[in-house]
Parts: sequence; C-alpha cells; structure tokens
Amino acid sequence: MLDEESFQVERCKDATIVSLGSEFDLLEGDLVKKAEDKLLEVVEDKDCSHLILDMANTRFFGSSFIESLVRVWNQLKTREHGSLQLCCLQSYCKEILEVTHLDNIWEVSDSREDALKRCTSSKI
Repeated sequence: MLDEESFQVERCKDATIVSLGSEFDLLEGDLVKKAEDKLLEVVEDKDCSHLILDMANTRFFGSSFIESLVRVWNQLKTREHGSLQLCCLQSYCKEILEVTHLDNIWEVSDSREDALKRCTSSKI
C-alpha cells in the first residue's frame, strides 16, 4: 500500500503533476505495477491532458517502467495537445531516456518550473 507521501498528485495551471516519493527510489518489480496503476488512474481524468512526472526521488528504472510510461502515453496522446513530461531526472534515468531516444517523444525538463512553462507556453 502506498502512503500519501509516496505518490502525490497536484494540479497546477493546465498540468497534472505527479511526484514519486522515496519509496520509488528503485522502480522495479511490484513497484512498477503500483506506479503504473496509479498513473493510469490519474490520466483517466479527462481534465488531465498534460502530465508532468517528477522523478527526483527515483535513481533507477528499467524496461518494465518504460513499458508502463508507454501505456500512460497512449492514454494521453488521444487527447488534444496531450503531453507527457518527465522532470528532475537523476543522471542514470536521464541517460536511459537518451539512449532509447524516448527523450525525443517525451519532454524532459530539469525542473518542474521548466516543465510547466513548456505545458503552458505551447500546446505540445
């Protein structure tokens, strides 16, 4: 069971921001499914067309989490101007996205503020 600190959801301007807490330090195994279920629950809300995922507390994720992000992205891209952004990535996680070229599909920002600016300044 996830506590409130582990998975925080907030609305800011046109975006929904999800922050993964310290429980998601190593995103593998059962945690991937828990994160995916929660993220899909968030994007079920029709008002969620811009999702910013704050991963400051995550040091590792692998292919199973990438698959989860693809499922979330598939939900979002059906909406007009739907976007998925990842922010505050630690170096290893950022490298995974760069090597797989997923940083060309999903926006990657160094901070929440940059991610929010990208959401509101242009409809992605």
